[in-house]
Amino acid sequence: MSLSPLLCSLKQLLFPTTCPICGKVLQEVDDFVCLHCSIAAPFTQLWRTRNNIMEARFDGVVPIERAAALLWFSSGSAWRAVIHDFKYNSHWYYAENLGRWLASVFAEGDFFEGIDMIIPVPLHWSRRFTRGYNQSEHIAAGISHVTSIPYNFKAIRRNRNNPPQAKRKFYQRWDNISTLFSITHPEKLVGRHILLVDDVFTSGATLITLARTIVKACNGDVKISIATFAASQHLRSE
Repeated sequence: MSLSPLLCSLKQLLFPTTCPICGKVLQEVDDFVCLHCSIAAPFTQLWRTRNNIMEARFDGVVPIERAAALLWFSSGSAWRAVIHDFKYNSHWYYAENLGRWLASVFAEGDFFEGIDMIIPVPLHWSRRFTRGYNQSEHIAAGISHVTSIPYNFKAIRRNRNNPPQAKRKFYQRWDNISTLFSITHPEKLVGRHILLVDDVFTSGATLITLARTIVKACNGDVKISIATFAASQHLRSE
């Protein structure tokens, strides 16, 4: 056995990798989360259905091809803690692993069919500097790794460091983002089918605004789809 596998085995023995959901030690057959937690995850199943409740949020506002989230997001759940960790606690590698998981699940159907480019929702440079990374970029990178669809981290610029949407009331979110984004090179997006990627879908205000900005910059000659890791439980009751 070479030195590297020996060191890896020793590291795993002394510092075993645990499931971020239940805390149990991961086995060799496990991926990012243990098998039990992956089976019991609160899947939305939205990627299996066209004209689903997430897509309905865009009706009459901006045309999209499809939209889906992998899991339902609810306060107090262990999955909420994972999302909080990859957004605020420097666990960026969680986001990339979850992006790969999302892609492997969605790829069981035709969700990625025809998509040319993956674009994550950008952070303002000041927030990215403070945090050190953009979690949506890592989710996008994970999706790209599985699907081989190229990603573009520089196509969209965030113009303002607006307050987090989750802390604002619904009507305030629209006022907060009307001029939030600009397109750096719209000619690179014209005629493409773009997958916009974000971490959590709440009201949809940010993604709707970004999609509208892209459609306007491309004079309508563009297709948009949406993928997020999680979606708010409130979406099912509205």
